[in-house]
Amino acid sequence: MPARDNVLRWVMAGPLALIAAVVTMASMPLWLPGGAAGIDNLIWPILLFPALWAVYFLYALIEARPLRGTGVIAAIILANAALIYSRF
Repeated sequence: MPARDNVLRWVMAGPLALIAAVVTMASMPLWLPGGAAGIDNLIWPILLFPALWAVYFLYALIEARPLRGTGVIAAIILANAALIYSRF
């Protein structure tokens, strides 16, 4: 099973972490407050994108059970995609 775990970890740390960061960034304007000028909900996702990607990437590396980690990141992607879909 180590080969399967390595493949899952690679997929989770590579494409899934990037997709999760992008989808989370895209959904953030929907749940962040607008701020005084009305643009804070647009600026913060752009500024936080590298941090989001780093969190997902490091989670993929630290997770002891890659199958569970893949499920967690996939659930995050689906939840944020559902939020975006519900608004448009």
